[in-house]
Amino acid sequence: MLAWLQALVSPVAYLYGLFSTNRTNNLYWLNHSGQVTKLQGALNDVFDNGLRRITISDGPYDDPVYLYLDDEEKVVYIDLDSEIGTSVIPMPDPVPLWTDGETELLGVEFIVNVPSAVAGAAGYDLARLKAIVDKYRLVSKKNYSINVY
Repeated sequence: MLAWLQALVSPVAYLYGLFSTNRTNNLYWLNHSGQVTKLQGALNDVFDNGLRRITISDGPYDDPVYLYLDDEEKVVYIDLDSEIGTSVIPMPDPVPLWTDGETELLGVEFIVNVPSAVAGAAGYDLARLKAIVDKYRLVSKKNYSINVY
């Protein structure tokens, strides 16, 4: 009779174990978001739990030069490439003129910095790192790079 009851309960116990594991994973996933600190935390939890050396930095960005209106009476001189080094204007030489598309982020929106000690460790897997970044990053942040230093 006892063996019959154990046979009836064992599928329920197995499903409860699966449910508990899935619940724990989902609570961890909900606790992390696309914020930089949360994404860093998730990556460090998996790959560098002890020293937590994985960081995230912003991508390169060109700061635009603002061209003033005539009414504002603030002059910005734009030099030609052929005038490099010949300008007497006390501004950077030359002052580049950028379009809106050129003043956006240049290619990558953020960089995941991974130390070479972490990248050479046994538990490191580039595909797994990319999967974690893709899972937690903001949807609007599509372009990123991984820098092993």
